[in-house]
Amino acid sequence: MERSKLIVLATFNNPHDAHLLKARLEDHGIKAIVGNENSTAIMGATIAGPSSAFWIEVLILESDAQAALPIKDAYNSGTKETFEEIGEWVCDCGETVDAGFAVCWNCERSYSQVQ
Repeated sequence: MERSKLIVLATFNNPHDAHLLKARLEDHGIKAIVGNENSTAIMGATIAGPSSAFWIEVLILESDAQAALPIKDAYNSGTKETFEEIGEWVCDCGETVDAGFAVCWNCERSYSQVQ
């Protein structure tokens, strides 16, 4: 049985963007994990000034990399949901999600999946 390893697809300095990319990947059938989410509380200093010692990572299976790269590129090119335009919505799981949020807090389904 061949095993595929996890690789870092993208890094972010906030969990919001990482979870949005994760949801976008999962919309396309690619399993993803957000890593280092709780590590950003560790702050350090560099020559350039204060910075987070850790980046929040979106990890995928290496075997999914070819399919995931165009999704990541589209996400980074500004095709993200415009949060100011998203009003209150009801997720398929039944939760009411407040205006401005593109991901359900209960099941992590993205707004674009429900529409």
